[in-house]
Amino acid sequence: MNLLLVTAHPDTGSFNFAMRERAQTVARRLGLGLQYSDLYQQGFSPVPGRADFQTFPEDQLLQLGSAQREAARHGGFAADIAAEQDKLRWADAVLLQFPLWWSGYPAMLKGWIERVLSLGFAYGPDPTLEPRALIMALTTGGATDAEDARATEAHVRSQLAQPVFGYMGWGAPRLHLVHGPARMSEAERVQALQHYEQWLEAELQTLRASAR
Repeated sequence: MNLLLVTAHPDTGSFNFAMRERAQTVARRLGLGLQYSDLYQQGFSPVPGRADFQTFPEDQLLQLGSAQREAARHGGFAADIAAEQDKLRWADAVLLQFPLWWSGYPAMLKGWIERVLSLGFAYGPDPTLEPRALIMALTTGGATDAEDARATEAHVRSQLAQPVFGYMGWGAPRLHLVHGPARMSEAERVQALQHYEQWLEAELQTLRASAR
């Protein structure tokens, strides 16, 4: 099984990147194929526009969906988008690792979704990419209690995952949230990372078994 690990955090010293390293460890321990998209670190542009395409007439109105559909048909995407789409074709499962900012995706990840998971490639009448297994691993600023944590999880599922990945037919994500790592002691952070590693290994083993 092949795993694409997509990280959207600007600081490699963050708890998000510590989770990324644990995911890498688990994937290697299980013998999975592994590729990365560290969006901030690779300088990925999150802004859709004419530069998304190898050629686009200057005098033509940009209708993004229509332009994406044509590029998907004829291989006309810009190199950075094509590279990300190649990774998705290779992957059996995608792990999105990111912080929850203002109750949503970081702008970098939202831009990756808009530019890479494009009409004709990931969704539409005849997309060329089949649905992938989805894992989402998030950090939040914190939860006041168990009810607040459950509400945040419900929000992620209904307002982030379903409108994008459910719409594309990928189904419900395997979801893991870590609340308030910045407020944790070092011992608590270590424990949270260990818990994540154990959870992720179990989820990946289940996915690999179901793919056989």
